Amino acid sequence: MPAPKRRWAAVAVLACALPCAAGAVAPANDLRTKIIDVFAAIKSYKLTVLGSVRSLGVWQAPNRYEMTTEFAGKTVKTIIIGKTLWEYDDGKWEKSGTASNNLDVDVAGLMKTLKSDPSATLVALPNQIQDGKRVGTFQYTFKDGTEEACNYDLHTYLITRCKTEDLTLLYSGYNDPSIEVPTPK
Repeated sequence: MPAPKRRWAAVAVLACALPCAAGAVAPANDLRTKIIDVFAAIKSYKLTVLGSVRSLGVWQAPNRYEMTTEFAGKTVKTIIIGKTLWEYDDGKWEKSGTASNNLDVDVAGLMKTLKSDPSATLVALPNQIQDGKRVGTFQYTFKDGTEEACNYDLHTYLITRCKTEDLTLLYSGYNDPSIEVPTPK
């Protein structure tokens, strides 16, 4: 085959292959990098925790949570800064100890783990439908063996929901300027 015909044949083959490649799922390492990059710019978000109790709260960078939890018919307000836990009781904030490592399954904990451990990987799963919208899905296994499956927006890579065996975490309100976790006094 003459050289010009070979070039046209190569272009035709490439043109046919491009649509297939464009629709392919990104490899997990690409997904890991994209999610880490997106979350580097996240300064706050709203969080809903569904499990044996229901909690509503916010996270503010780098390590501040304010949560309201309904527990046994009582409203419990907490603030966590780093690992230090405060509870609101009788009209004032009281330091009440150290937060558990359950926060590691939150997206902020997941990002911290992904950034600090280069061997930590996400396993890309097939896309799903969440609230009538197609979303990406990945699974992550923590060092303690806890598995978490998360959904993310296919355009922004912002995580919308994560699930462990016992918890469902819903995320919204990314970078809402009204989110501010105070230091208890």
